[in-house]
Amino acid sequence: MSDNLPGNEHESNPVPPAPSAPAAPSAPSYSSAPTPPAYGGAPTQAKGLALTALILGILSLIFSWVPIAGAVGGIIALILGILALRKGQSKGLSLTGIITGAIAFVIGVIVTIFFFVALSVGLSAVDQCANGADTAEIAGQTVSCSSVNY
Repeated sequence: MSDNLPGNEHESNPVPPAPSAPAAPSAPSYSSAPTPPAYGGAPTQAKGLALTALILGILSLIFSWVPIAGAVGGIIALILGILALRKGQSKGLSLTGIITGAIAFVIGVIVTIFFFVALSVGLSAVDQCANGADTAEIAGQTVSCSSVNY
């Protein structure tokens, strides 16, 4: 069927195709530049510190209710995020690590302060009862030492 199409008749093509010249063997070419990848992708940007800051910042934010852990993890994520930005790593990952680390640090410091204040108040009440007092005052409330199990 394709033989019936216009231009496919052997007589209608008056110019014969040019004969091909025999190919001469070519010498191998050597270049000092590395060859780009076959898929044509751009070189990837290092992002180890930025990714670590992001992961640590998210984990610190999740565990910021644990005394000391949220504050320590948050400050480490904050430092790693700043280092990643200075080294020119992924800006989005670095900034997210910095932000989550800073929030986790603030929450962690607040939780840690409240924990140690509550621990101090509780221990002073237990100390009062252990020294023979009939009542102890905890945060403005008077508690009977006979109801405290220690």
